[in-house]
Amino acid sequence: MLLLLSLSLIADLFTMGGTPHVVEHQGAYEKIVLTDSTSLEIYEKEDTYLVVMTACAPQCSSCACVYNKEWKPLQTITPPFTSIFPLATINKETGTIEWTDNDTWNYQSTL
Repeated sequence: MLLLLSLSLIADLFTMGGTPHVVEHQGAYEKIVLTDSTSLEIYEKEDTYLVVMTACAPQCSSCACVYNKEWKPLQTITPPFTSIFPLATINKETGTIEWTDNDTWNYQSTL
């Protein structure tokens, strides 16, 4: 899978004061903690990686992207709703993203 090589790449890309380490590895799924408040979930498919990055400061918010095997971004994935703090997790069995609206702002009101 992508364990040690990608950890080195991730450490270079995300130098946020922490030491990246794998906290969960289950088949094609990995969860990597970058800092106390930042984590990555990665799901390896045949020729791509699905990556969800979540940062909490203190409210948690996620972004998601699909990368090729050379770690070049292919597609940004947006939540199916409008939210300042969309929270995403990867389903470990299916590799699908499960989104949660993590804010209480009323987007329907007018200014």
